[in-house]
Amino acid sequence: MKHLYLLPFILFFSTTVFTQDSLRIEQFNKTADRMNTFMSKEGSSLEHMTVVLRQLKELSDVDEAAYTHIAKKYEDYVFNERIIYVGEMTKLHELERALVSLAILDQEYPGNKQVQELALITKATTSKRLLKNFKESRTSFTIEPSISVFTIGKTAKEYSFFDSPGLGMMYGLGGYKIYKVHEQDRKAFKRIYSYSQIGLKLDYYHGKNSKYLIPVSLNYLCTQISWIMNRSIGLDLGYTAMLNTINTTLPADRGFYTANLSANFPIDFISFSVNARLLTDFDATYHIQYGFSLKYIFKMGKKVSQTEMDTINSSIDNINIE
Repeated sequence: MKHLYLLPFILFFSTTVFTQDSLRIEQFNKTADRMNTFMSKEGSSLEHMTVVLRQLKELSDVDEAAYTHIAKKYEDYVFNERIIYVGEMTKLHELERALVSLAILDQEYPGNKQVQELALITKATTSKRLLKNFKESRTSFTIEPSISVFTIGKTAKEYSFFDSPGLGMMYGLGGYKIYKVHEQDRKAFKRIYSYSQIGLKLDYYHGKNSKYLIPVSLNYLCTQISWIMNRSIGLDLGYTAMLNTINTTLPADRGFYTANLSANFPIDFISFSVNARLLTDFDATYHIQYGFSLKYIFKMGKKVSQTEMDTINSSIDNINIE
């Protein structure tokens, strides 16, 4: 009986400890839920997750097994995020960052199959990209087949684009000497080169339309000297030989000089252009056509030597991670 006076104190401290334990359990569960929420989606902030995991570690005595499970899950999440990062950097041509990240991953996870497979893919992509840069910078000649849609056209004074006699297909082939090759743009490892060019071009045009009372047609073969500045503005000057003699929109008993002005929009090996063409005999005939062209560009130049290839591969294998 003499210790009964201690009972209130014992009850007080017991309640306090129980309350503190309850609060720690509740805080542990909330922190664990936050970690699980972060890890349920890609792209969560690793810095933020590290802070939250540190907070969870301070409460790990509440449930050691649950903490160990979450910590392992976090390690797997970080690994996967780093793998995703390498893939994203590769797509953005940030190949140096991708290679550095891979080298660090290889040190931290030696022998990991996923890292090794990704390294092979990334190194092959880097080698291919650098090789393409070499080849693009050494372009000397191009062969450019094209296909176009041109209006049949009218005399310049009568011409209205939306009131053309009809449309026809044009097939062309050009051969060019390249000069003034220069780097126009750079996106990390991806370099975009531009150049000017001069060469010869041959166009064959055949247009026919029967919407009028008397059908009209235009059929010719055109040989030209072609010049394109910076892969953007083009000018073709040449001579056109008429191939049809019946119901043609141009006199069929003579040839015509031609001038074609184009605005070109190249994307790598493809180029789209908008054209305006004038055919004239510098006397009474001035005939104008408009059209759209699409061409594929075969680029040729000095080959990359085996020594240069070895240098490329060596620089990839010995990437500096510091």
